[in-house]
This record gives sequence, C-alpha cells and structure tokens, in this order.
Amino acid sequence: MGVDGSVASMRALDWAADEAAVHERPLRIVHASMWERFEGATPSEDLPEGRTETAALQETVTDAEARARRRRPEVMVHADVLPGEPIDVLVHEAESAFVLVVGHRGHDALVRRLFIGSIGPGIAVRAWCPVVAVGDSAPGPPLADRPVVLGVAEGTEARAAHVAFALREAQARGCDLIAVHARSRQETRQAPPGPDSPAADAPLRAALPDRATLESGVTVHRRILDGPAHHVLTQAAHNAGLLVLGVHHQHGMVHRALRPTHQAVLRHSPCPVALVGVP
Repeated sequence: MGVDGSVASMRALDWAADEAAVHERPLRIVHASMWERFEGATPSEDLPEGRTETAALQETVTDAEARARRRRPEVMVHADVLPGEPIDVLVHEAESAFVLVVGHRGHDALVRRLFIGSIGPGIAVRAWCPVVAVGDSAPGPPLADRPVVLGVAEGTEARAAHVAFALREAQARGCDLIAVHARSRQETRQAPPGPDSPAADAPLRAALPDRATLESGVTVHRRILDGPAHHVLTQAAHNAGLLVLGVHHQHGMVHRALRPTHQAVLRHSPCPVALVGVP
C-alpha cells in the first residue's frame, strides 16, 4: 500500500485495510521519497522551525499506520519510509505483494503519474502483482453487499489471471460476480440478434464456464452489452465493490503504456479498479 498523506491515499488505505482483513493477510504501508535519499535530516523551509523533512515523512506513515489499526484491529500492520522514486519503490515492493493499492489522486496527480505514465512508466504497467486504484469516493456499503465486476474481452480464457483474481475476490467477500463483455460493432454484425444468443454469449462462457463457477461457489451473472468498452464497464461498475481488468504482457514485459480503454476506466470508474497482468 503506497501512501502520500493525501485524502485520496487515506481512502485507499481504508480499502487496503479492509482487503487485508478479508483475506487475512498483513498490511504493509510504504511512503517513498527522494528526500530520504538526498536530504536526510536537513530542515526544510516549508516546515516549522526545528522540524525536518524526515520527521514529517515519518509522521505521515505513523498516522497511516494508526489509521489502519483503528479501522481493522485484527490486521497486522507495518509501515516504512523508503528512499527512492515512488514508482520504482512501489514496483519493487510489488514483487512480493498479494495486491498493491494506491490512490487515484495524490499531492502530485498520482493517477497521471502512476497510470497514464506521463512521468516514466506507471506502476500498473510494470507491477507483477494486481494493482488496485482507489478513487476519491467515500467508503460504500460492506464489501459483501457489493458485487465484483469482471471485464471480459474477446479471447479471454478461463485460466486467465484476472478471471481467477475476480473469482477469488468474490469468493472471499461472499458476493456475486458480474462478468461483462462489451460487444463491438463487428461482433454485433456477426452475432445473431439479441444479447442472449449462443454466439453473443461465447466470450463469457469461454472465460467463465459453468464448471469453474460451480467449483468456486460464486454466483456469476453474465452480461453482454453493446457500446464502447470504457462506457460499458464504468456503467456496470456502479454500486460495485471492485472492477477487475486484465493488462497484457508481451515477451516477459508489460506494455509500457495502458490502453486507452484502461485509461478511460481509471479516470471514470465509480469504484476501485484492479489491473491484473495476463499473458
């Protein structure tokens, strides 16, 4: 979990604490700063007299740790200030993480820096664990009362990492899974009329066959909707607890930039978005 002391990152911290509790896992809070590397304990002109940048950063993570403990006393919480470029530090931390959680906005426009990639490659396109972006909306109803939404593209296989992640999340939360496929104009022309036809339903059946859903014990709803993928997915995510999307890898590396659909979903999703690497 990456924090920067902003309101958005504190809301993301709340979500991360809930996620850790649901999966019975520890929560690691990280604040990455170049100040730790280059300034050390040097006082800053922007801080009160006698205070150092290091002390201010440590206070940020201490407050975050206390907040997480108050919200979820049953979760083991550990917090650190680490030296380095935030993106690089968090990508390194993600190597051993179950999930990496960040806020949509921060003191320096984290959604632009971390996801759209205007300043270096973003976390979402480099991390090898699922990355969850939590927006500015206030915490909603309990997780069990909100479904997980899975975006299913043409050619998605049942063993795809984001399918498995979505099923696991729904199973742990005790909620339903809504699998959504945005049908393109070409698919609409090729498929028989009606979203319930066998041809229209094929992408969802391939990604979530009946046997897989029965084994998970999760109630799955399959929906085929016509329209641009980003619009279909953001509309489907209303009142959801999580929206799960796949991010493609190529030759052992993740694409250096997110696709326009992913970028649009991250900007407009009404719920947290999980980006999961897939082959």
